[in-house]
Amino acid sequence: MRLSRRTNTIILWIVSIGLLVGMVITFTPTLGAIGGQTDTSVPALVVDGETVTELEVAQVRSSSAVFDAVREGPVATDLERLLVATVIEQEVLRQAAASQRVGAGQVRAEVNAFRERNGVDGGANDQAYLRLIGGAGYTDATFRDYVREQLQIAAYREELVADVTVDDVEIEAFYEANPQNYQTEPQVVARQIVVEDVEAAEAARARVQAGEAFADVAREVSLERAEQGGAVGGETPQPVGRPAFPTEVASAVFARTTPGVTPPIQAAGGVYLVDVESLVPAETRPLEEVRDQVEADALAAKRNAVIEAEIERLVAEAEVEAAEGSDLPVDDPVAARVGDREIRTSDLVRATYTNPQIRQSLGPQTATLIFDFFRPTILEQLVDGALAVQGAEDLEPTFVGSRDQIAQAALDYVSRDAEADDEEVRAYYEDNLDRYTVPASADVERVDFASEADARAFREALLEGDDVEAAAEAANGTYEDVGVVQRGTLETALDVSLFDTDAYAPLANDPREVSDVLVLAPTEFPSPSDASPSDASPTDAPAETYVVLVAERVEERVRPLDEVRADAEARVLAEERQALQRAWLDELRETIDVEVLVDTGTPTPSVVEGEALPSPTDLLEDADPDAPTTD
Repeated sequence: MRLSRRTNTIILWIVSIGLLVGMVITFTPTLGAIGGQTDTSVPALVVDGETVTELEVAQVRSSSAVFDAVREGPVATDLERLLVATVIEQEVLRQAAASQRVGAGQVRAEVNAFRERNGVDGGANDQAYLRLIGGAGYTDATFRDYVREQLQIAAYREELVADVTVDDVEIEAFYEANPQNYQTEPQVVARQIVVEDVEAAEAARARVQAGEAFADVAREVSLERAEQGGAVGGETPQPVGRPAFPTEVASAVFARTTPGVTPPIQAAGGVYLVDVESLVPAETRPLEEVRDQVEADALAAKRNAVIEAEIERLVAEAEVEAAEGSDLPVDDPVAARVGDREIRTSDLVRATYTNPQIRQSLGPQTATLIFDFFRPTILEQLVDGALAVQGAEDLEPTFVGSRDQIAQAALDYVSRDAEADDEEVRAYYEDNLDRYTVPASADVERVDFASEADARAFREALLEGDDVEAAAEAANGTYEDVGVVQRGTLETALDVSLFDTDAYAPLANDPREVSDVLVLAPTEFPSPSDASPSDASPTDAPAETYVVLVAERVEERVRPLDEVRADAEARVLAEERQALQRAWLDELRETIDVEVLVDTGTPTPSVVEGEALPSPTDLLEDADPDAPTTD
């Protein structure tokens, strides 16, 4: 299936319109002041003989908060390089597209559409429209020029890829390189029982475990599909996917790797038991069944690669100078060479600071960590990617797409034979029990009393079957529904009581238990430095508090291997794939020269897949806010 020229043009126009709206909406109001108080024609850069003004640079800067996230130090320099690289890329693309013919009617239609989308359409809203674009530093005339340029760029992109096609070899290779994109959804054949509470679910589960047929129990007690014996999908169980169950239930059901009955699962106002009779794993659909989709995906990847290559050529050939008086960094040193591929500093800063997790955490407090750890690690990833692209030329399939897509496809191809046998899965599970340990928890209600006698009266009332809140009120207690807590949440004495003692008595016909009367000593006395001779006497000191906890406690448990086998197997497979990929990349290093020209410190080597690169969010959240910063 080949997309028509008209279809491609529509797609590209949608992209350009989205960029336009995003640019205008995200601009800061201060740009209007910039436009009104400075000479908007002050040069900042000269790109292939054409001037880029300070206002144009300011508009790009204001399109993303990342450019100003750090104001001093090496990260600030990196962000200035990213800003300049973005400006240069936009300018060379604008110049290349300048010859595209766009009529005044097209511009007018797009401006009118923009005004309608932003609620400023019609003559009565002219002033509101001017204020909106003025906040981004535009007049009506300059805004129309900008719209014209965007439409020209869309037309230019369309022209670049108008004659791009994919042949059968490329389609088949794309299918083989991306089988995960063309798989059926995993399914299960199952029955379910839905009841009102956990006690009823446990009772039903006990009957099944004692030998009763799940369908018979479902017919007797289930609130849903009882007539069908709990069959999911039809009168008899049919293969179904995740949408057949509430989210919490689906997560438990599809985590299983063997048939069996789940524990009770609370979801959607009820409690579920699911008997998974069989599992239908995901399978790669035959090429002929998905050929049209594969062809469209391969064509889109090839088109993107053509556009990417052309923009890179334009940037590489551009002559760029800083205007007189401008301190913008226009040099772009080589960060690394991999065979015939140069990785520029602009490539490195773009990959680093456009990483979503790094962008989310970027700030003065995290700048040093990002520069010293993540930046060199990402450079290693770029080197690996360049190696993979060059190594892909010697592999059997013909890969299509951008460099990143080709690198990933090649890495997936060389690790396609990774396997995880039962012994490896079991060993991984045993070595990582912490990952599969569910911590102890408790659903807690707390009642505070001023006297021990009231607390004991309340406790006795509960043991005799009274309602918690009613008994608390009768005994002059202060009731609080604390909710579900884990170890370390409450005061030490309460925490120890919940998780380290058995000093609880069960309540009749209730999964909850009641604690002994706990005594909390007063903790807030005036410090000696705050006291004065006339201060309160010891009799005014805070009194002890008597606390009774009512809790449904769940002990810490290690999830059995059968329950988490899918996760353990996936992690073993990821490690096996990563090892195969690393070995292939190491072989490539023996034949392809790699030269790193910037100081990389001691990054952790990593490849595209796996967990070698720790989560930036996890590490950056641990950064000391009081540590010295680059600001």
